Amino acid sequence: MNAYLKLISFDLRMYLRDWITIFWVLIYPVLMLLIFGSMYGDQPGSAPGSRYIDYYVPALCVMNVMSVSVFTLNINMITLRESGTLRRFRVTPIRKSAVLTSHAVQGLLLVLAGAAEVIIVGKLVWDIQITVQGLLLLICSILIGCIGFFSLGFALSGLTSTPGAASGLAMAIFFPMLFLSGISMPLEYLPKVMQALSDWIPMTYYVEMAQGVWQGHSLLNYGQGLVVLAIFAAVCIALALRLFRWENR
Repeated sequence: MNAYLKLISFDLRMYLRDWITIFWVLIYPVLMLLIFGSMYGDQPGSAPGSRYIDYYVPALCVMNVMSVSVFTLNINMITLRESGTLRRFRVTPIRKSAVLTSHAVQGLLLVLAGAAEVIIVGKLVWDIQITVQGLLLLICSILIGCIGFFSLGFALSGLTSTPGAASGLAMAIFFPMLFLSGISMPLEYLPKVMQALSDWIPMTYYVEMAQGVWQGHSLLNYGQGLVVLAIFAAVCIALALRLFRWENR
């Protein structure tokens, strides 16, 4: 346990020194909130009496999960492998499951910090309504999605050998999901073809669930989304364990 806590402490210090992590988790979501919120924040939402900002805040919270997954976890794992740090871990009793779990803990802390920041800014600027039930269910939704998307990040780190290649792959995944999942704009604003494509993206169901529970709906109302995210998580966990490498070939 002591060695495991030291590993978590080591990884946490590494993450806090990474300016790319700070940008994608703590700066980029707030920039999007301020830009899109200033344009559409007070426009009517899909539910009577709601505003666009009421749906945008939870969407940004789950966007942070995707950012941490494809950028932070993915690239940091490759950086550790490239520097030989993972190879040194290999000769210790530390197992790959402990390495992945430690990074998942860092990722979760970053996601929760980013979500808290977005909610606070939303409250201060647009006076969004925050309920205890909505907040707790949003946290539950975030945790559910972290399982699959963090595993996706770990799996991606096994496909490339350099941070530059990992960054390109991350952008190729991040931006299509950003625009097709309903984060950047409501799905009903998209052409029919793009709406059909969004049905095949797990992030679409994740965003829909987060927005719904933030409005006070039960998680049980999103059974299809939970099934999709469970299948997505199972596939990504299997890939993450299969593709994990202690060193570059």
